[in-house]
Amino acid sequence: MSVKEYEGKFTPAATHDEPEPAACAYTYKEWKAEIFKLYPGSESKDRYTRNDLEKLIANFLSKGTPSRASFSQYHRKFQKIVKWLVDNGKMEWSSEKEKFQRGIPSTLWVRIARCLEILYLLHHPDDPYEVEDMFNAGDWYLKGNTTAMASVPPTGCQGGILPTPSPQPATAPANAKTINTSGSNSG
Repeated sequence: MSVKEYEGKFTPAATHDEPEPAACAYTYKEWKAEIFKLYPGSESKDRYTRNDLEKLIANFLSKGTPSRASFSQYHRKFQKIVKWLVDNGKMEWSSEKEKFQRGIPSTLWVRIARCLEILYLLHHPDDPYEVEDMFNAGDWYLKGNTTAMASVPPTGCQGGILPTPSPQPATAPANAKTINTSGSNSG
């Protein structure tokens, strides 16, 4: 190949007498909007509804005792839906905690609550725990205790290591003397 032929094939396009490409009639945003019109339901305004969140909660709750993987999957899906609902003004963050807790089966929730009580001694019982704290406690518990959950009574974070206080009040023996604290000296 001679130098002249080489220059003709491999020189930049600006040196050739080719026309410039025509200007686009659409911006990228306009083009993207037109494409979305071709696929109904793909608009971001209709991505999730509160009903989707309720279905996720009910579905997870109905499965019974979860595995660590299914609990993690529930958490990821829950966070994805809640974030979208909050960002689009369809839900308040304040209800997120109660909804996440509502989806946890009671056999697991008892153990999660016990772990959280130990971790957060000053937490008021009427206030819900943070979603991440509930997830971390559940994930920690499920690391090695999934099969033991059905057979071990809920007594502590690690399937029974911590004792539970007795539900019956302590009673004094029948022959025990009582102490008069009223201040009167009768009898």
